[in-house]
Amino acid sequence: MPRDARRRRRAVGLTSLIDVIFLLLLFFMLASSFTRYQVTPVTAGIAGGGAEARPALLRVHDATRLDLNGAPVPAETLAERLEALGQGATRSVAIWTGEGARVQDLVSAVSAVRLAGLAPIVLSDGAGGGPR
Repeated sequence: MPRDARRRRRAVGLTSLIDVIFLLLLFFMLASSFTRYQVTPVTAGIAGGGAEARPALLRVHDATRLDLNGAPVPAETLAERLEALGQGATRSVAIWTGEGARVQDLVSAVSAVRLAGLAPIVLSDGAGGGPR
């Protein structure tokens, strides 16, 4: 075989690469959601920040056990009790979580506080280690 006889390199076909890129683009466009999620503004407690009025204390043990200022409150009547607090001098609520609290329980409590018109919400992790 002579040395001059070289193999010709084939040109790389980009058609299949473009097809794959188009399919990936189509997949990610269809799999994505362009809706805005509801945002709940939350403020964290700051050491030495002070407050005008002492916040109410809401302890979330789990989905069925809640304490408001140390008194047990059924989940069904939480909204009414929070609205009554909002008419007084209390404008903020410190939410503590227990060992059995899940993230959904905490989110439900935060939503109830926001619907009652109380703000800001001070989230605090209790001795239980926080929601799961």
